[in-house]
Amino acid sequence: MMNHMIRALNNSQNTMIESPTGSGKSLALLCAALGWRRSFIERRWHSKERAPEIVERFIKHNSLPGFLNDDPFAIMNLSSKSIKKAPEATTTPSSLDGSTAVASAEPSVPPSKSETDIDANDSNISNFFAAESKSRYFSSQNSQDSSDMKDAGNKNAAKSTKSKVSKAREKAILKAARAQLPKTVEYILQMAKTQIPASLNQEDIDILTHYQENYSRPMYTPRIYFGSRTHKQVSQLIDELRRKTPYRVPMAVLGSRKQMCIHKKVKEAECVDDQCSELRDAKKCVPFAKFYNLFMHPSFARDGENEIWDIEDIVKLGKDLNACPYYASRELTSSAHIVFCPYNYILDPGVRSAVGISLEEDIVILDEAHNIEGAARDAASQEITDIQLEIISLECEKLIRKGVLVGTYLRTASMAERILSWLQSKFNVYEFHDCEIRTSVWPKNDMPLDSVLAQLGFTSQFVKQFEGDCNALEYHIKLYTSKDMHFLRDISSLRDSSYSESLENEDQHAVVIDHTENEHDYPKKELSHLSEGSMRLLKGLLRVLKHVVGNDSRFKDDYRVARIRQQNPARTSSAAHRNWKSKTDFPNWYPSSINTLAFWAMNPGIVFSEIANVSRSIVLTSGTLSPLDSYASELQTEFASTLEANHVVDSSRFRAMCIKFGASGRLLEGKYKNVDMLSYQDDLGQAVTSIAARCPDGMLVFVTSYSLMSKLLSRWKLTGHLAKIGAHKEVFTEMQGGSKEEFDVLLSQYCDYMKKSKGSSLPLKRGAIMFAVYRGKVSEGIDFSDHLCRTIVNIGIPYPAFKDVKVALKREYNDSRRKTQLQSPSSSAAALLSGAKWYDIQAFRAINQAFGRCLRHKRDWGAIIMLDSRLALPWNSMQLSKWIRQHIRVYDDFDQAKQDLEDFYGTLVEDDLITHKFAELSLE
Repeated sequence: MMNHMIRALNNSQNTMIESPTGSGKSLALLCAALGWRRSFIERRWHSKERAPEIVERFIKHNSLPGFLNDDPFAIMNLSSKSIKKAPEATTTPSSLDGSTAVASAEPSVPPSKSETDIDANDSNISNFFAAESKSRYFSSQNSQDSSDMKDAGNKNAAKSTKSKVSKAREKAILKAARAQLPKTVEYILQMAKTQIPASLNQEDIDILTHYQENYSRPMYTPRIYFGSRTHKQVSQLIDELRRKTPYRVPMAVLGSRKQMCIHKKVKEAECVDDQCSELRDAKKCVPFAKFYNLFMHPSFARDGENEIWDIEDIVKLGKDLNACPYYASRELTSSAHIVFCPYNYILDPGVRSAVGISLEEDIVILDEAHNIEGAARDAASQEITDIQLEIISLECEKLIRKGVLVGTYLRTASMAERILSWLQSKFNVYEFHDCEIRTSVWPKNDMPLDSVLAQLGFTSQFVKQFEGDCNALEYHIKLYTSKDMHFLRDISSLRDSSYSESLENEDQHAVVIDHTENEHDYPKKELSHLSEGSMRLLKGLLRVLKHVVGNDSRFKDDYRVARIRQQNPARTSSAAHRNWKSKTDFPNWYPSSINTLAFWAMNPGIVFSEIANVSRSIVLTSGTLSPLDSYASELQTEFASTLEANHVVDSSRFRAMCIKFGASGRLLEGKYKNVDMLSYQDDLGQAVTSIAARCPDGMLVFVTSYSLMSKLLSRWKLTGHLAKIGAHKEVFTEMQGGSKEEFDVLLSQYCDYMKKSKGSSLPLKRGAIMFAVYRGKVSEGIDFSDHLCRTIVNIGIPYPAFKDVKVALKREYNDSRRKTQLQSPSSSAAALLSGAKWYDIQAFRAINQAFGRCLRHKRDWGAIIMLDSRLALPWNSMQLSKWIRQHIRVYDDFDQAKQDLEDFYGTLVEDDLITHKFAELSLE
């Protein structure tokens, strides 16, 4: 895996790596990336040191390029007059982590017309050291000297003079070659394409190649951006770096204000970002004024306590210093070698811009990337509600009354009112109806996309004006927020000063900022500029409009515009009903419905290809990337290589089973038309009961939807199957729509029950069972190792909701785009998957993700049981992860499957007992 990744980084290529959980994937990725970066610095330094010596060897034994074959003294004179040569760098890497970069600034002479295309076989090139060339060069000197020579002494003097001239010319050529080192290296490499020059070898050519690749950016070393799906997974990566690797490099972690803010009142606010902005504008945020104290804290330096840190570490230290962790972490990013963050920080152009991520020539590693296509589509999309538009309009009106940028705010308010009128019209018609959500989508047969954009006033001229207005608003915000904040020094000067010096001026900061934080000091809602949330929405809208309407409208056909009307979820939430007992109690300003203007991106390549175009390499990795077919075409990015690794767990320690028939002999096929049949539900109940009776320890059961789970549990309660399952396992059920806190409680109850019941390393006969849903919280990112999960049961194939508006639009879009691509043979892009193929892949990717909840390390063991005959079909089984499809066993006889499963459990339980007894004897 590490070799595979390093090859991709060396060649500046993109790659995909699927490696099952427990294989050490995260550790391998960290070591490969940091090791490559260290090697990159060493090779760059080595190539800079060796390149002049290799060029000197080349000059002494090979033909010279035309620009060196001319009078070298004239070249040197020209070089000395026109080029101010930078001093040679003498710094070498001070440590293996590459913390010291090598400076280089080789001068170059502007190429003449004949030098722009160097040819190794150029007829003008001559060998300076050839005898004939020497004779021609000294002929005029010899004739002049011979006429003046009176004796043998004069002849010896002439020879000495001739020798000095020769050495002087040779020295001048070497100096000229060094002065034009990049051009000389280019000439040598051009020759090496046909034959390696005399006195050089392949190693020399490799060194010169590396020099050529990097001399133009001698001080730059690629930064590593390591993204994962959630902050919890980011924390796990940092823990791996801290505990299991020798690498200690400058690093940073990016997080949200909500996670990092230490100001009590801001944390309690409904909108943390806007409240933070208000506090800073009012100069009432003491932690913000002192964030550089945290940024410069010695614990973040090499060998410091927080040399490798996580969000919890910087928040804790921030509280101790009363300094803002959020802004300190952003400044630490500027000097970091590796940056950890959730991957929406990398994918979303708005977030990248806000936190200052450029990605140019950087390395991007996206872990848990099985959802990357959907995440990229979401990052390219934009939605804005009528409530948000009303807030923007109100803010603009307040600022207009204050006389601030009147023309700009008038145009912005007018746009908001125009969209509001379009959204809230009584004559709106909706063609899609799903429960309480109604949707209308463009383009449609009777109205192309241009027509609805024209209704909204979104023309190319408007977009140009809107871009200028957004720039003006952003500049005004920056100007205002920086006003009177002279005490926040330029960070670059702070880096050059000691920590103690940066604290000396703390008293003068207190003159500017009121350090009291009583209730009366909290800033009033006096608006001086647009709120951060409103500005973020306007910039997002502009970004989408530039794709759809502006000059860069090549993605116009990749968007769908939607008008959505739905019931206000705040009215139906439990929190709302605690405040108002009935619907009539809701205040007038509390809207009963929300109207939304949506720009849905159908093409994830809109944002992903932008990243691929600027970064050095992208590495997509997950334990469950399969199927791999869709990534290149969907993301519009070439992946030069892929790797599907085998599982680290030996095949004898897991059992992959597909059971085609239930106990009654009926086919287990979870199609839509079958799931409501009582016979199908009863067969599933019998199967799960039989498995639960034999399975030791914990067990997970995944179904396709909460609706089906409710149907099955209700039926099994009537038939007695649920009671029988409960006799063998404590039953837990994943909740629909629950909060993160509620889910954490459920997970803790499951784990605590297993821990309390176990009491030793011996297998449990009872244990627990968790019923969950594909794509739910249980199916992703949770570690059910060892006794927490010995069996996974999969019921059905979790295809996305067929009638979901976005799913239907995506299928239609893929079919349309694929047809266009196939009709254009000249297109070099990978053909897009058909809508049906894309639809299938979403289902199997969810199945593979559920499979990954167990078998978490080399000594782990467990069974994966698929209760659906369709998974035995070759074209379906090929969509499963490699480590599953290689070992899947298909059963037509339910009783035979039960017996094999019982034998497998018996063998592994016996193995655990032997291991336990051996451990006890070792302790004695």
